[in-house]
Amino acid sequence: MSANKTALPIIFVAILSVCLMFLIINSTTSLLSFPVASLVPFVCISLLFIIILNLAMRQALTMYAASIIAFITISHFYIIPGLKETTENLKIVTDSKPLLLSFITLLPIFGLIKIPAHKILKSVIYLFGSLVAWGSFSLLIATLELPILHIVERALSGIGIKSPFQNLLLSPLQFVLVSISAMALVILLIKSLHNIYLFAIASLATLAMVYMSSLSIILFAILGSVLCLFSAIITSRNMAFNDELTGIPGRRSLTQYAQEISGQFAVVMIDIDFFKNFNDKYGHDAGDNVIKLVASRIAKTGNRGRAFRYGGEEFTLVFDGKHIDDVRETIEDLRVQLESYPMAIRVHNRSQKSASESKNRRYSSVKQEIVKVTCSFGIAQSSLGSNGFKAAIKRADSALYKAKKGGRNCVRTIE
Repeated sequence: MSANKTALPIIFVAILSVCLMFLIINSTTSLLSFPVASLVPFVCISLLFIIILNLAMRQALTMYAASIIAFITISHFYIIPGLKETTENLKIVTDSKPLLLSFITLLPIFGLIKIPAHKILKSVIYLFGSLVAWGSFSLLIATLELPILHIVERALSGIGIKSPFQNLLLSPLQFVLVSISAMALVILLIKSLHNIYLFAIASLATLAMVYMSSLSIILFAILGSVLCLFSAIITSRNMAFNDELTGIPGRRSLTQYAQEISGQFAVVMIDIDFFKNFNDKYGHDAGDNVIKLVASRIAKTGNRGRAFRYGGEEFTLVFDGKHIDDVRETIEDLRVQLESYPMAIRVHNRSQKSASESKNRRYSSVKQEIVKVTCSFGIAQSSLGSNGFKAAIKRADSALYKAKKGGRNCVRTIE
């Protein structure tokens, strides 16, 4: 669970949001005189913008979070007060606490499942399904909370133990659901630190539920919308500048970096040997695994080298402030590491069938085959008195061509 550079802004904003909400709620009551209800329309309009943005970017989970935050805010300020005035029988299901607790519980669950976000229609269906699940679970929580509290208190008093929930701000059901949610969110964090915005939003909802007031709800809505927007911005940047398959910076990042670099530098062009033959023999999934393996090894190159996926099976390493002689040994070590790494490929033996049945082929057996992946390397450096990055790339590409003509799995240079 290493913090990458793109996740650091989200981590900072997430921690700041939770701390800010906690400090405001526990500060002087002078803020309570502010008409927070007047902010609701502006917050809801902002959330609507975030929902549309995430829908367009196919980010269903963030769209779900922003949608529920908007509905909780609207319900607390407009729907619930009207229902309470209508009939006392609806009091148990119109409290805002079950809405928040349902959100806290379902947020990590929807984060752990695969979200259909490839098409707009599927995203919209997912959103409405999420709203139905949220509303149903809120009703269930509101119905069960008091009976469960009474059962727990009777059970504890029956064995002579004083109920600890009398001194806690959470009821037994709230405590259990918040704990389960926290554990699920930790699993999401282990998968990616980018998901810390979900943990922060759940924490904001918990604070709003514990310190139930109009101020806490509006703070939850404002800070939650900020986190959703920040997540959308960071994710869109990752989609634009990072390669989707390997996770390392892509061609656009290399172009931007080329504009920033100055002075002396060395550039290395890398190509996976016989990748097309490998792809044809073992399939595209195995080919993708090879690309990811090579990318992970290249990304760990020392000597302050920055790795990029140039395109297809080609990669680029840039060493700022270095000459060819400074990086030659580093690249040779990388070549040896890749050559000596045994990669296990799952090989499927297909059963023989007629051409008309080709669409329904099944695999009769699966075995593993150990293969070795090698790469060819071409190194060049910036010309004396010139910082032309394109020219250096072109020379490195020429050196790579020499490596391929020289038998591949080797390092060649052009001064």
